[in-house]
Amino acid sequence: MNKNINEYKRFIDDMVKLRPCISAEWVLEGRRWPEVNNDPNDIAINQFVDSLSPEHKKVLAYMLNSAFDSGIHDVLAYFNEESMEGLRICKNGTELPLEPFDTEMHYDFICRSESDQWPDETR
Repeated sequence: MNKNINEYKRFIDDMVKLRPCISAEWVLEGRRWPEVNNDPNDIAINQFVDSLSPEHKKVLAYMLNSAFDSGIHDVLAYFNEESMEGLRICKNGTELPLEPFDTEMHYDFICRSESDQWPDETR
């Protein structure tokens, strides 16, 4: 397989490995937000999360994970759009190909997030 395509796949799979959102994990595990310099926002977050039922914490964790995934998706969509204008992304000294599977980076991210195989692995 082409080295460029392998690096592309690693790049997208690395984005998938960023999941789940650490903030969502903290909510589900009952961990507290670090109260840095007694920041009132951190204190308010802890008070809010403490007030939630376990079911509401699951909903909040789902929302945080969705927002996190959306952020990754949007950055990859931006990279794809900018690549059309000349942006180049290199990983390990190898330029990543643009749409090697005829799909955008953000689409490939969503598919891999759903545990889909790469198109060249389904043959």
